[in-house]
Amino acid sequence: MYWICFGDSAKGLLSVVRHDIAPEMAADHILALLDNYSEGDITDVTDRAAREAILMPWRGDPELDGSWMDELIERHFQVLDRLDEVDEAVIWYSKGNAQEQCGLRYVVSRLYARHIPVWAVEVNTMPSSEIKRINDQTRARRNTAAVAVITDSWPLNFLLRLAPQALLRRYAARIERRQQEEKMAGGIAYFSAVGEVAPNLMPYFYQHRRQLTATEQAQLLSDWKRLQEQNTPLRAMVDGRVQSVPADFYDEAILSRFKETEEEACMIIGRSIAHIDQKMGNRVGDMFVFSRIRALAQAGKIQIVRDAPTYRDMTIRKIGS
Repeated sequence: MYWICFGDSAKGLLSVVRHDIAPEMAADHILALLDNYSEGDITDVTDRAAREAILMPWRGDPELDGSWMDELIERHFQVLDRLDEVDEAVIWYSKGNAQEQCGLRYVVSRLYARHIPVWAVEVNTMPSSEIKRINDQTRARRNTAAVAVITDSWPLNFLLRLAPQALLRRYAARIERRQQEEKMAGGIAYFSAVGEVAPNLMPYFYQHRRQLTATEQAQLLSDWKRLQEQNTPLRAMVDGRVQSVPADFYDEAILSRFKETEEEACMIIGRSIAHIDQKMGNRVGDMFVFSRIRALAQAGKIQIVRDAPTYRDMTIRKIGS
């Protein structure tokens, strides 16, 4: 048995929940594809030269560049090789995520000829009543277990190390509840990526897994071949399906996030990512939006006021504002 997912965040999450869901499975049987097949040339995704720009959009950033990038690329292609050893697959993906939907189709295309069992764990929606029930059970277990909390703030992490367990439990529960409420509307929580689900909720989706029929696998294989033949610069979720789209597909959504004054590019990128996720049901990365900002500038739709190698130091504004 192998679990297959897309991205390091999903792999980290599955590494945690494996102990509760499938403790008999070896830890190294969690395989994460790190490439994003919703972007770029997918004629041959095993071609390193063709895929490196998508795998490593940060290459050239003086603050991020380093040997870790080469290590990440090597790790990804090792996973591609290991797909040949899979004897039974559980593929974790989100229903509304083009990257994970494209990944699903590619993996099935690799496994189809060998006729191995393939199970699908689709992360999508979850009733708030189920979240409350699971959270109540989790809190009951936490009352007898040690809790650790890590945040993005070093000073806060230092203070939390000194906090009593009772306080840590309350703090962790509050943060988890706030994150889940942000994804909730009308009594339903929506998750647009496997890696954003709280660990205690993952068994719910695993319990709803289903084995793909031969017909379903053949359809996914056909979808992948269609996307390869079209080979457009982008693929996105459109009307609930993975569709080939032009490079400027998200440009109007990005332009709508500009204000009337000069701003730091990082602010517009953050708003664009959230808007595309919430309004268009697609996930895009920061470097992708950054590349589209440069394309919009070349097209004369925006002005780069202060240019810089990274979006952290760049400022931009709309033409005429």
